[in-house]
Amino acid sequence: MDKTDSSVQSAVYTALKNSIMSLQMKPGSVISTQKIADKLSVSRTPVREAFIRLQRDGLVDIFPQKETSVSLIDFSKINQERFIRESLESANIDLLIQMISRKNIADLEMNIEQQHATISACDFESLFKLDNAFHEYLFKVTGQELSWQTIERTSNHYGRIRAITVWNKDIMKETVLQHQKILAAIQDGSADHAKIYTKVHLHQLENQVQQLLRDYPNYFVQDTVPAEDKFEALLRAD
Repeated sequence: MDKTDSSVQSAVYTALKNSIMSLQMKPGSVISTQKIADKLSVSRTPVREAFIRLQRDGLVDIFPQKETSVSLIDFSKINQERFIRESLESANIDLLIQMISRKNIADLEMNIEQQHATISACDFESLFKLDNAFHEYLFKVTGQELSWQTIERTSNHYGRIRAITVWNKDIMKETVLQHQKILAAIQDGSADHAKIYTKVHLHQLENQVQQLLRDYPNYFVQDTVPAEDKFEALLRAD
């Protein structure tokens, strides 16, 4: 494979993954190799290769001789992905307390101001990007970019349910307030408080799961455990 072919495959994969993660391509929707190839003006080969990579990511289900579809969001995977993120963010806070500068604080305050502005404008897509940028910046400050890359690479189900919550203005207002609390704790040099606020922040969607299941039932994996039992257990967990 030459560099041109590799570049095309990578571009197709990135375009499809972005569409899936932003929910432009909805969970459970059937996707066609030929239609994607026509839309992107490429051959079927890079699209098939992209589907294989997306299957490895858990974002696509391929049924040979039948169809390919965007995977449903799986709550069991959400919990595992969030565990990785919470562990890395918590460890990063200890470094942040030691390394963060006044300029870093000013940059994060500007990000939060922009978050408030996007809520006022109901620009929730931009708010979602600013949310991610806020957390990514915390890892840049400490030089732990690989940790953030790991979070992005392993948050394919957790990331999509977060994208759904962006559609709710009240949830996003609370998200911005949580960012402010995290930053204030970091400024005060309180690693313990920053970790507590981060945990609350990452677990906030547990308060919305029932509503999400009612509003978007076809987006989620249906299992044999009754939803009420499953989420009551989640809310009881530490």
